[in-house]
Amino acid sequence: MLGKQKGTLLEVQQIDIHGSRFWDIAYCLESAPQQIQRGRIGMESAYANPAPGDKVLLSQVLGVLTKIEKRDE
Repeated sequence: MLGKQKGTLLEVQQIDIHGSRFWDIAYCLESAPQQIQRGRIGMESAYANPAPGDKVLLSQVLGVLTKIEKRDE
């Protein structure tokens, strides 16, 4: 399944795995605010400096996080 959903970042941590940098994030979707989800994406797949509390648009393919965009609200 392919789609975009609105959500909020809860935790954000930059990690380095063998020289490749990623964001480890915890987030909740507006459609399920009580359910905390986790994902890891490459830094090129997110906007600069994501932070907890940011309102975002999360792109997923088959439930796997592929992109994070900051929402203007």
